Amino acid sequence: MTIEHTANGNPRGTRQEIDALRGTGLLQSRDEWAARNDELSASLNQLIRRYRLARTDNALDVGCMSGELTDRYGEGLNLSWSGIDPDIPESKISRNGARLYPGFGHQLAFPNDHFDCVTFANVYEHVPPALRAATLAEIYRCLTPGGILVGQLPNPYFPIESHSRLPFLGVLPRPLQRVYWRLTPTGWDFEKAHFFSVSMNDLKRRAQACGFEVIAVRNFNYSVRAIPKSVHWLAAIHSRLGILPWAWQFAFRKPL
Repeated sequence: MTIEHTANGNPRGTRQEIDALRGTGLLQSRDEWAARNDELSASLNQLIRRYRLARTDNALDVGCMSGELTDRYGEGLNLSWSGIDPDIPESKISRNGARLYPGFGHQLAFPNDHFDCVTFANVYEHVPPALRAATLAEIYRCLTPGGILVGQLPNPYFPIESHSRLPFLGVLPRPLQRVYWRLTPTGWDFEKAHFFSVSMNDLKRRAQACGFEVIAVRNFNYSVRAIPKSVHWLAAIHSRLGILPWAWQFAFRKPL
């Protein structure tokens, strides 16, 4: 298994150089991508509102990218947000004041018991398998007793794999995924993305091994507003069938 690494030995981040928002075929337009972000941020904001116990009023977004979603996860919650992402070249402040830093989930530069909430949306599938346990353990360490880990994990067995937009890529062994990825219309590089097929069962098992309590897991699908127009008819059929969710959303708690 080949994973690109930075000079200090950490795995490379997932930012891609080619804009995949072309709005053709299985590629979303900018409006569809904006609708996707609306629905993702609103649904995770709902989970935070439901399960957070106020202690420090600090929150962390692991895999924050530019901070756009970080700002939206916390709307109306009066939390002081930080974010980390390996693709941030230097520390900066988001539009709504979140402090964003270069960094990795398995090496969090924050004190013990510091955050009421950590968000972890569409990130776990990019964590190399050897670092999954360490990443969850670091998040656990930084959460207050009663703190929550809230996030989303794409379903690798969904008929259209979400990163490549290729049918059934997620069910293939990794060596065949690398070959099949050459057909992706996104232009994204397989090794830079370092996407791994990983299930909700794996995430729950590792989280519980760290000490987390599983308090919520739910199926999640985007509305047709966030889906390319060319496949709206397939989305309508999928909605009626009610099987194979696009993703799972979850909330785990560090015990009091």
